[in-house]
Amino acid sequence: MKKRIALSGITGKMGKFLLQGFEINPDYEVVAGIAEVEDFSGDIPIYSDVKTMHQEVEFDVFVDFTRANFSKMACTFILKQGIPIVVGTTGFSKDDIEELKQIANEHHGRGIIAPNFAVGIVLLHKYLQMGRKYFKNFAVYEYHHLSKYDKPSGTAHYLAEATRGHARVEEVDIHGFRLPGVLATHTVIMSDESQKIELTHQSNNRYSFEEGILLALEMVDSLQTLVYGLEDLL
Repeated sequence: MKKRIALSGITGKMGKFLLQGFEINPDYEVVAGIAEVEDFSGDIPIYSDVKTMHQEVEFDVFVDFTRANFSKMACTFILKQGIPIVVGTTGFSKDDIEELKQIANEHHGRGIIAPNFAVGIVLLHKYLQMGRKYFKNFAVYEYHHLSKYDKPSGTAHYLAEATRGHARVEEVDIHGFRLPGVLATHTVIMSDESQKIELTHQSNNRYSFEEGILLALEMVDSLQTLVYGLEDLL
């Protein structure tokens, strides 16, 4: 039986990419969408209001790639209904994440919020966790397309967070850039007075996120709460 998906951000770049992938995937079916402009003329009804969509369409998982302010509101509502969420929207603050986790715990909700679904980003995160034991200074440089909303990106903050919490770390710099002809590139630097390590992850196209998204959809039903990042799934 196909897993029924409500796709929030269905008319955006990532939403269109996901919709194409789901159309040829035998395990999933997009049964409704969320966008700023409603459209009921096609096979998939597109709503502007998440509550109305929930009242009129049955779905198994809520997938969201929008903006943080809308996403937080929508995910709060969906978690309270006990429906799993898979979220790739960035721009959430620490307080936002903790608040959504608390809502999930109170309402037996579950899901995944990932600042980046590329598996390589998770590896960068792990390298930084190892490096913080040996290096004092860190920098994260992120480069994104011109329409990227948050700056620095949620992924950049996620990577920087991996270096914190160790007494040896003295400084973590984060720098964001918006450039034409770029999808997503993240470079992390670890250094001290005598050596430097520089690692770069580059997403050449949106297929770099596909494996992580499918993994999240496959495993979300087995989760007991709301998790942040893909680490717990790998």
